[in-house]
Amino acid sequence: KDRVYTWIRDGWSIDENSVRADARQAGNQSPTVFVFIPKRSADDLRHYLIDFKAASATLDKRGSPNTAEGVEARAALETTKQTAEGRIKELLDDAFSGSRVFQGGGTEITGSDLQSMITEAAEKALQRLYPQFCVADHEGWGKVYANAKKGAPDALKGVGYDGEPAQNQVCKAILAFIGPGKKGSDIRSQFENAPYGWSGDAVDGGLQVLLVAGLIRATDDRGAAVDPKELERKAIAKAQFKVESTTVTSPQRIQIRKAMQRLGISAKPGEELASVPAFIQKALELAASSGGDAPRPERPSTESLEEIRLAAGNEQLIAIYNRRDELKEAADAWEERAKRIETRWPNWAKLQSLLHHAGAMEEAATYQVQVQSIIDTRLLLSEPDPVMPMVLAVSQLLRDELNNLASGYETAFESGFELLEKDPNWQKLEPEQRNALLSRQGLTNSQKPEIKVQGDSDIIATLSRISIASLRDRVVAMPSRFNQVLQDAAKLMEPQVTFVTISRRTLKTDVEVQEWVTEVQSQLLEALKSGPVGIQ
Repeated sequence: KDRVYTWIRDGWSIDENSVRADARQAGNQSPTVFVFIPKRSADDLRHYLIDFKAASATLDKRGSPNTAEGVEARAALETTKQTAEGRIKELLDDAFSGSRVFQGGGTEITGSDLQSMITEAAEKALQRLYPQFCVADHEGWGKVYANAKKGAPDALKGVGYDGEPAQNQVCKAILAFIGPGKKGSDIRSQFENAPYGWSGDAVDGGLQVLLVAGLIRATDDRGAAVDPKELERKAIAKAQFKVESTTVTSPQRIQIRKAMQRLGISAKPGEELASVPAFIQKALELAASSGGDAPRPERPSTESLEEIRLAAGNEQLIAIYNRRDELKEAADAWEERAKRIETRWPNWAKLQSLLHHAGAMEEAATYQVQVQSIIDTRLLLSEPDPVMPMVLAVSQLLRDELNNLASGYETAFESGFELLEKDPNWQKLEPEQRNALLSRQGLTNSQKPEIKVQGDSDIIATLSRISIASLRDRVVAMPSRFNQVLQDAAKLMEPQVTFVTISRRTLKTDVEVQEWVTEVQSQLLEALKSGPVGIQ
C-alpha cells in the first residue's frame, strides 16, 4: 500500500542545498517529506558527548564506593555526566530549531517546532497521496451500506445526500470504473488505495446503493445473478459487477409494480428487480393450474415468462414493462380457467369413483366409453358440462342395484329365519347358543351390511365398505349359510349326527321317481348304521 515517508538527514552527512535539490527533484506530487537538521556547535557537541560517555562508563564500571573519598569522587562524576547531558540537549535543541522541512517539489514548511512542521508536512503529503479522499470522507458510510443491504432506495441519506445515486460523487466514480465489468476485489483495490484511500464502508456502501438502484448488477463466481439483498459482504470480493446498459424510468417502474400487483406481488419503489423471481414463480404456478393432465386442457405456453427469466438485471424489468398488457390478459385467462377446473374437478373425481364401483355391472360399459372420450379430447371444461349428467346417471344405476341387493338380502334373511324357527333343534337352543351360531356365519343383525344410498357420498361410502360383487355373493350364499346353522344346531343337540347330502336330479317318469326313492332310501339306511342322520 502507498505510504507517506519522512526522509531525515543532517549537516554532518550532507549539506542543506542537496536536501533541497532532492525535494525539488521528487516533484510536486510526491508525498515524501524531506527534513534537514543543520550542523551547529559540532565541536562543543562532540566534547560534551565524550564527557557524557566517559562519565557514564566510569560510573558503571566502578559501582558504589564504600569510602568517603569514593563517594565524593562518584558525586563529581555524576555532576559531570548531568552537566554534559544538559548541554547535549541544549545543543540538539538548537540544531533542531534550525531544521528545515520540505515537501516534494521543494516547498518549505516554516515554523519553530520540528514536530509541528513534520506533522503539517505529513498531512499535506496525505492530501497529495489521496487527493480524492475528501470525496468519501464521512462517518455515515457504514449506515449507508446497512440500509442499502435492506433494500432502502434512500440509503445515501446516511451521508446527507438526497439526490439520484448516479450523481453521488462516490457512486459516480465507482460506476465509471466498473464500466463493462469489474471484480469486487479490483473495485476495492482501486478505491481503497491512492489516489482515493476510501474506507471499506464507503466502497461497499457505494456498490450496494448502485445495486439497489438497478444501475449495476452482480453475479457470483459461478455466473449466477445475485439478489442485492442476498449479497453478503464477504462475497463482494469474488462477485462480478457490470453496469446496466438498460435504464428503467420512474413511470415504467410504476407500471411494472402494477403488473406484479396483478399476481399479488407487492414491490416497493426501487426494489422491483428483487421481486422479479417471485413474480415469475407466481405466474408459472397460475399457468400450471389452468391446465394439466387430461381431461384438463393443455397447459398454456409460458415462453414469454421464460424470456423474462433468462434476461438479466434491468432487462428483466423492461421485458415485464413491454409485455405488461399481454401478461395481464394471460393472467386473467389463466385465473378464470383455473377456477373452472377447480369447480368441475370434484365431479370428475366423483364420476371416476362411481364408475370404479360400477365396474362389475354391464350397464357401466357405456359410461366408460364416454369417459374415455372426455379424456382423449380433454373436454372437462366443454359446454354443456359433460360430466355432471353422467355422475347423476351412474349414481342412480348404483343406487338401484344397491336397493335391489338390499331387498334380496332382507328376503333371504327372513326366509332363513323362518326355516330356523321351524327346526326342532333350533328351538331347543339357548339365546347365547343361537347368537354364536349365527355370528359364525355372519347372520346376526349387527353383521348385516350397512347400505346407504341417499346421496352420492353415501353410495361411494357404502361401496368402499363392500363391493357390489361381494354383496351379490352374500345374497346368493344366504341359504347355504342358514343351512349350515341348521347343521350346527343339530350337532349341538345330537353330537353323533351324520349329515347326508341327497343327490339332486330332474325326474321325468314314475320309474325314475321310484329309482331315486330307492337310491335315497338305501343311502339313508346305510348312514343310520353309524348313528343319527341329518339331511342336507
